[in-house]
Amino acid sequence: MRHVAAQPLVVTMGEPAGIGGEITLMAWMRRTNGVPPFFVIDDADRLEALARTLGLSVPVHRIDDPNESVAVFADALPVVHRPLASPARPGSLDPANAPAVVAAIEAAVAMVQAGVAAAVVTNPIHKKALYAAGFGFPGHTEYLAALAGGATVVMMLAIPELRVVPVT
Repeated sequence: MRHVAAQPLVVTMGEPAGIGGEITLMAWMRRTNGVPPFFVIDDADRLEALARTLGLSVPVHRIDDPNESVAVFADALPVVHRPLASPARPGSLDPANAPAVVAAIEAAVAMVQAGVAAAVVTNPIHKKALYAAGFGFPGHTEYLAALAGGATVVMMLAIPELRVVPVT
């Protein structure tokens, strides 16, 4: 299945000490394999350092306007730069970065609601780190529902051949 929307997808940073950065970098590296254009709301410096650490050739291009992302996507990972409060260390949670995680989700939803992005893709969050910073929702799904004005939402896992909505 290929993405056909005129707007790119927007990816949120997820937990900075988690695997979201690697997922984002690897997704961009697969851009010629049908991955739709996207941009990420994240700390550009963190992603650049992570790419170097992992030995990945992923140039990062800072953008101010999501409309810039499609033009640069073929050559660089478009990033709406949102610096973290504290340097991220893989596997070491820091609640000081929780506001940036939440702000990335809020910004992504606002961009979709404004029509400048086609959909939100959320990298994994770490609930414990968010709870330590005062996050008042059980997880992504409930928070996205609140941001969408109380809409009924579900989490969907999808691949081209299958779509699954967990009911637990």
